[in-house]
Amino acid sequence: MFFITREKFSGWIFKNLMILLIFLQASLYSFAMGQNVFEVAESVVLPCKYSGNLPERNRSVIWRRYDLKPQTVHLRREEDDLREQNQRFSGRTSMKSDALDSLDFSLTLRKPHLSDSGTYTCILSNDRKEIRVTDVQLQVKVQQVEVTVQEGVESAVLPCKTTAYIEEDDTVEWTRSEPEFMIVYVYQNGSNKAKEQDKFYCERTRMNKEQVKSGDLSLSIKYPTERDVGVYICTIYRKSDVVRQKVILHFVKETFPSWTKGFLVLLVFLLVFGGFLFHFRQYLQSVYKVEVDSGMEFVTLPCKTIVRLPGDIIVTWRNNTSRLVHMYESSSKKLEEQHKQYKKRTEMKGNVKYGDFSLILKNPTDRDTDTYTCTISNKWGKVLIKKQVLLDVKAGPDSLIISIDFGSGFSGYAFNVKPREEGGETQIKRWGYGLGLDTPKTPTCILFDEHEEFLKFGYEAKTAFTNMREEEAGKHYFFENFKTALDCSDLRNQTIKAANDKSIQVFKVFTEVLGYLKDDALETIKAQAKEGEFTASDFTWVLTVPANWGRPAKLFMRDSATKAGLVTKGTKGKLMFVLESEAALTWSLKLQPDGFITQNHSRNSQDQPAGAAEPDTSCNGPPRSQVAVDIEMKQEETIDLLNHQDRNGEVYVVVDCGDETIDFTVHKVLEGGSLKKLFEAPKNHLGGQTVDRKFKLFLKEIFSNGVWDEYEQGFPSEVQKMMYDFISLKHLDKDIQIRCPFNLGMLAEKQKDIETFFDSVEGASWDDGSIRISREKLRSFYDESLQGITESLREIVKKPKNLNIGFIVLVGGLAESQILRQHITDQFGRQYKVLCPLRPQEAILKGAVELGRNPEMVEPQRKRPAWLNFFCEKFKE
Repeated sequence: MFFITREKFSGWIFKNLMILLIFLQASLYSFAMGQNVFEVAESVVLPCKYSGNLPERNRSVIWRRYDLKPQTVHLRREEDDLREQNQRFSGRTSMKSDALDSLDFSLTLRKPHLSDSGTYTCILSNDRKEIRVTDVQLQVKVQQVEVTVQEGVESAVLPCKTTAYIEEDDTVEWTRSEPEFMIVYVYQNGSNKAKEQDKFYCERTRMNKEQVKSGDLSLSIKYPTERDVGVYICTIYRKSDVVRQKVILHFVKETFPSWTKGFLVLLVFLLVFGGFLFHFRQYLQSVYKVEVDSGMEFVTLPCKTIVRLPGDIIVTWRNNTSRLVHMYESSSKKLEEQHKQYKKRTEMKGNVKYGDFSLILKNPTDRDTDTYTCTISNKWGKVLIKKQVLLDVKAGPDSLIISIDFGSGFSGYAFNVKPREEGGETQIKRWGYGLGLDTPKTPTCILFDEHEEFLKFGYEAKTAFTNMREEEAGKHYFFENFKTALDCSDLRNQTIKAANDKSIQVFKVFTEVLGYLKDDALETIKAQAKEGEFTASDFTWVLTVPANWGRPAKLFMRDSATKAGLVTKGTKGKLMFVLESEAALTWSLKLQPDGFITQNHSRNSQDQPAGAAEPDTSCNGPPRSQVAVDIEMKQEETIDLLNHQDRNGEVYVVVDCGDETIDFTVHKVLEGGSLKKLFEAPKNHLGGQTVDRKFKLFLKEIFSNGVWDEYEQGFPSEVQKMMYDFISLKHLDKDIQIRCPFNLGMLAEKQKDIETFFDSVEGASWDDGSIRISREKLRSFYDESLQGITESLREIVKKPKNLNIGFIVLVGGLAESQILRQHITDQFGRQYKVLCPLRPQEAILKGAVELGRNPEMVEPQRKRPAWLNFFCEKFKE
């Protein structure tokens, strides 16, 4: 049995109590400390001092970082024991040789790196227990320098210095970390490694090779700008050592650069001189521009000079066509030669002695828009002074207007030459009488001879080309349904192919079309006018364009119109572009309730003519009948809808059902009645030609076994006549009959009895020399077009609810179809008001005339101020 004496037991207790007391005392000294140092420093000391009692045996001091593996940074027993030291600290740590005797356990860490940042723990151990003496939080920072440069300096220096010697294989790298990472400069082996450098700093950065050897790694940046502002890092790579320094570059603009003083002096001089020129502009300018609204009492055309003139002078005012506007001779008026357009409307009230020869023109209208020349000559006829005035009289309610709808499929024009108080109605030229037709538009077909000279347009061009023999047709240039992408930049040099694959410049084709329509319009007006004569410059010309046309296309059309003679350089202000959709909507908003198709109509009922049509406005030929049917809307509801004047905020979807495409445009009525285009939806190529093509394919199905192909090739003019007959009947919603031409019947009879051709097809029958097409079959020709229109409209009405679409307005030639109107009403009539004006194919032309006389109805934001137009014109010239 083992016995312990009382003395030994007491000694054992005392010894352990002392050890416990030592560790408890040591724990009182354990606290966290912070230490900050820059990366370029030679060394940093992590302090750890102990004032308690040390263990008697196996005592040691351990420095650890618990976030590393291995965790040991430094171990000191009687001597350093670095066998388990983390290799990143190899050769860089040390403690005092008498650390255990002096109780100073501080650790020296040489050449601190950014990665050395962390918490270091100083521990006292006796191999059985460990006491945490202290924690040291080390923060290694990149040395930071801030540099500020002024605007305009030749270079900025970003400092970076080190006390260490830079060897040849060491690398110095300058990078920019903010606002974006860039390699600014890489120095190695005595030169810049340009391949790694960002292009922004090429040829702009430099390090001095001689200074680098002494540790000066500063970087120079030539001509610094605001783009150079940011945080730059200078990194030194030498063997296993990495050192970084941070430089922040600031850029300060000069608040008042020295050169601005001279500029301000020059500016003041220019303002004074400019004011002088403005005040005396009428004396100094050779060309002066005057703008005035139609309906003003008078307008003054200035002509002043500071040149001393002889006593006997002759002053003549003439317009651009050399018509005599006014003559002054030796203080007396000579008006014998004055043109009748200006009689009793001109006078000179200025003081001639002091060089004021200005002319007063009374009651100006847009017909007076022109370039006027004031010529002052002596009694022998020698011209002493000549000045020009560009007079632009804005169109008004009584202006002379011609509108042109230049479409890819059909084109036409409308005009109004009478004041409103005389009851002047807009008139539309009718086409096709020679073919037994009566249409408000003619096919956009043009025929040139082999020398590219214009021959015919419209129905005449199509008929002439169709009747040509193959050899003769191959020599001519025939364009039909031509359309080009008028949104590119080089339209003047663009070409289009004719039917014989020959090409002509598109500019020539457009110019000839506009020229023909201009000449035909002037001849038509002249034939109707009881008195007076008109020239192109007397009219405001309104051209309708699609909603998706950009400025290049409109400039191209303006140049074409100028070349065609619609306007001149001095009267370009009388050319106006309006959107097809806003013209159609303008006309629709103007109509009275009986100007719309409002009669209820059922698919199962027979067609019943009803409704009051608008007065006929054909400029030639008998009035054209119009059946008013189809819209599921009560008469009193329509009257209430159209009679109220406050349309502010109403939103309309205009569906232009054209021959080639169906266009969708959404407009809003602004305060004051002007129109604003909200957006245009993608168009589809499912217009009237799609329906016509389905009919033609059906004829080929009826007259099978090559009969139709032979007929189409041998008798193209008869085929064209059949198509014209179908176009005039396809708007009905009932059985239709197309007369079968004699030659088609003869070709069919060669194979078998003509009636048997109809046995194998549904929807058609032979009816004593005519082809009868059933109502259901006729509707099937519309299926593809109606599906496309419905899908497009559904996409539009699904737009944000705050759009508040209230109306769908159907216009265009295909909108005359009862089948189409009834379908749209069936699909959308419960949620939206579906409107269609009588003669919907004429809505765009008539609306364009209204906009010509009331240009304020065009959205004001779309108009540019006169001064901007003037400078744009000058810049273009």
